[in-house]
Amino acid sequence: MPEWRRAIRQRLTELNLDAARETEIVEELSQHLDDRYAELRGRGLDDAAARAAALAELSEDDRLATELRGVARVSSPAPVLGSSSGNFVQHAWTDVRYALRSFRTRPTFAVVVTLTFALAIGACTLIFSAVHAVLQRPLPYPDADRLVAFWGTAPEKGLPEVSMPRGMYIEFRDKTRTMSSVAAFSAGYGLTLTGKGDPERIDGAGVSLDFFKVLGVNPLLGRTFVSGEDVENAAPTVVISHSLWLRKFGGDSSVVGRAIDLNSQPTTVLGVMPAGFDFPNRVELWRPENMNPSDFNCWCFDLVGRMKAGVTAPQVVREIETITDDFGLRRRDVFPNAKRGGSRFIGMPLGERVVGDLARPLMVLFAAVGLVLLIACANIANLSFVRATSRQQEIAVRCCLGAGPGRIAAQLLAESVLLSTLGSAGGLLVAYWGIRALRQLPPDRFPRLTEMSIDPVVLAFTAGVAVLTGLLCGAVPALRVRGVDLSDAIKSGARGLRTAHSRRWSDAFVVVQFALSLVLLVGAGLLLRSYQQLSHVDLGYRPEHVFVGRISLPYPKYDSATAVRGFYNPLLARLRATPGFSDVALTSLVPLSRGNPQNNVIAEGHEPKPGEPVRVANVRIVTSGYFHAMGTPLLAGRDFRETDNETNTRVAIVDEALAQHLWPGQSALGKRVSYGSDTTGGRWMTVIGIVRNVKHNRLDETTTDLQIYEPFSRVARWQNHIVVRSMLETDAILPRIRAEMKALDPELALYDVHTMTGAVRASLGIRRLTNLLLAGFALAALLLAAMGIYGVISLGVSARVREFGIRMALGAQMGDVRTLVLRHGVMLAGIGVGVGVVTAVYLTRFLRRLLFGVAPLDWPTFVTVAAVLTATALAASYAPARRATRADPVLALKTE
Repeated sequence: MPEWRRAIRQRLTELNLDAARETEIVEELSQHLDDRYAELRGRGLDDAAARAAALAELSEDDRLATELRGVARVSSPAPVLGSSSGNFVQHAWTDVRYALRSFRTRPTFAVVVTLTFALAIGACTLIFSAVHAVLQRPLPYPDADRLVAFWGTAPEKGLPEVSMPRGMYIEFRDKTRTMSSVAAFSAGYGLTLTGKGDPERIDGAGVSLDFFKVLGVNPLLGRTFVSGEDVENAAPTVVISHSLWLRKFGGDSSVVGRAIDLNSQPTTVLGVMPAGFDFPNRVELWRPENMNPSDFNCWCFDLVGRMKAGVTAPQVVREIETITDDFGLRRRDVFPNAKRGGSRFIGMPLGERVVGDLARPLMVLFAAVGLVLLIACANIANLSFVRATSRQQEIAVRCCLGAGPGRIAAQLLAESVLLSTLGSAGGLLVAYWGIRALRQLPPDRFPRLTEMSIDPVVLAFTAGVAVLTGLLCGAVPALRVRGVDLSDAIKSGARGLRTAHSRRWSDAFVVVQFALSLVLLVGAGLLLRSYQQLSHVDLGYRPEHVFVGRISLPYPKYDSATAVRGFYNPLLARLRATPGFSDVALTSLVPLSRGNPQNNVIAEGHEPKPGEPVRVANVRIVTSGYFHAMGTPLLAGRDFRETDNETNTRVAIVDEALAQHLWPGQSALGKRVSYGSDTTGGRWMTVIGIVRNVKHNRLDETTTDLQIYEPFSRVARWQNHIVVRSMLETDAILPRIRAEMKALDPELALYDVHTMTGAVRASLGIRRLTNLLLAGFALAALLLAAMGIYGVISLGVSARVREFGIRMALGAQMGDVRTLVLRHGVMLAGIGVGVGVVTAVYLTRFLRRLLFGVAPLDWPTFVTVAAVLTATALAASYAPARRATRADPVLALKTE
């Protein structure tokens, strides 16, 4: 009401407040009197009596503080009164209303802080939602924490992972005491579905009968496998995934019990799995495998078990090693080098196995976004501290009017928490957009990211971060309240408030920002340099303009090597005659694709002795012209010819690594080599050529796998990759290949279609995403650090106008003043850089496993980042320094 404002302004006249401060206090006390008036009316007083009583509380004494302390004892106080008792909720609501009014009078501060909170909390929420979905949320299986994956390892052969044969699965299943059940599965093969539109290759897995039982998942429709369906020559059956059921069968429940055409063979669909079940990754159908206990030829099965209560993964590993040792000592024909304690296995929770290489980059990103949040908090705390310093006169007046330090501190904390809460709302929007983007990433490269969502756990995390950061950012200005000298604050107004103590606080915040920014920038720099090294690594081939597609011939339609060649040889001839195709070849496996057949390898004259370890080599079956199509240099000897077939001497081409391993210091040409389970040299091949080492599995592999290439003209395979080198676009290549395939067999599908350039890019997908996000966080940190030092230097210049005026009046040059200001900015940056370097030296060692070709203590990276931060400090300090030199000495002196 107007009379409130007039009466209050009369009482404040003698304090000589500036207009903005006086307006704030008038608004606050008017609100209190409105509340008092409403209370009196509620007690039954009429309008005139209530107005008079309210105004009387301002006119009982000449000192406003005395009257208002009396009011505080009568009613619930407004923030200015500072009562430490009373209703907490009412106090909090009053604090919020006052904070909102304060933000309306200074919207720039509120907007800047809210946006900073929104970006920092949003980034933190985004990465936490990924960490929660990928690493924390259990797999969608009952008691998923008891599921364990385990596999063998043979580092002496260069094998970090070794799959198991069928017979060993039976041994583990029957002998284990630590697991209640064990299942085997073999992924990486597929079946061609026909009769439902164009032929389509479906990723599949062969599984043991108890596969679904071990995982604890029941089908949505139908049933899974039963005894008798896994024996040799049994009628073929499959269980299909929910996604395949919807995509190819339209969700028709009658598909259960019907026969569908898979590999040109009628196959009965037994059941449909529930939505979301896709283990192993990308698999859409499962078929029963004949787990023959006497079969030790196909080492192609992975194992998963359900641990008994109280059992740990290391206990499972020790038991499996003991079982393997016992079996090897009994069966020297299978494990000729077996000895007690010789078996080595790795076991881990199934969830960790599914996530694979994604876990460590996610934790690095989570740490990085935590640093960004801390930098943002330091920046906001500095802004809040400066704002609180500029409000010392207001705070002093409120203290004189009855507010205690605790009440003022609570008000400042409420303002900070309110801003962080508003920022968290914007942060959830940022996180939502980020989650939508990340969920579009290919699930085979980024497992479980499709499960990201803003669920109650993520919401609770965001709320906790908002409250914590709000309290953290508001704590410093709140503590500042206790150091306010009321008399000096009221007399000084807006001048002279930037004391040495407040400058030290602001400088400390800047140092913290620069130190944290350096740690983040060094981490990003190391990973970017590592990515650059990988991007320029020697692949051993030229991926540009190479198109790849995969074909699998169904058995028994193609039941012999003659039938296989009867399809592939005409196809090659047709494709090689296609205009625009410069090179066409076949290979059993292209680089960077799934699958890696490995065999023992020996050289003639160097047969291993009993118990001596034997190295293994990867075997590739290729046609003539493959190396030219891939752009792999032939270093010595010749390529394969069509005459290298069954009627002639067996020949092979080896890579540099194998040649140097088997015949160090000698030429491998003309030497004989053998591979396979027979280490006595029963299948000797003459080396006719040597090719460049190729990165077949990973670009960051530090040891090169040994490679043997055999001619397709001698060893025909049902499943092959077509390799086409062409300057045409993919959209022009694909129809031509499919047309030629359809002319030979209309029931075949071309699948796993990609370019080698795309394969190389996809292999770096996790690193590229990590670097992109980390670079974004680093740039945000750099921007926040620049804003922090600009604000501190700018405020310092404003507070030292009189000092600069005196210096210039006494003869100081503009350059001297500019240097003085810049020196302060560089000094703060230098201290921050020094602290950051020490911290980064310790923390970067945790990045070792993510680096390639770069050491954690890469001093060029450290020096570059330090230089960038110093330059940033200079750039941010230059504008305030220039403003300081432009001040008129006379006007500057008059300001006091």
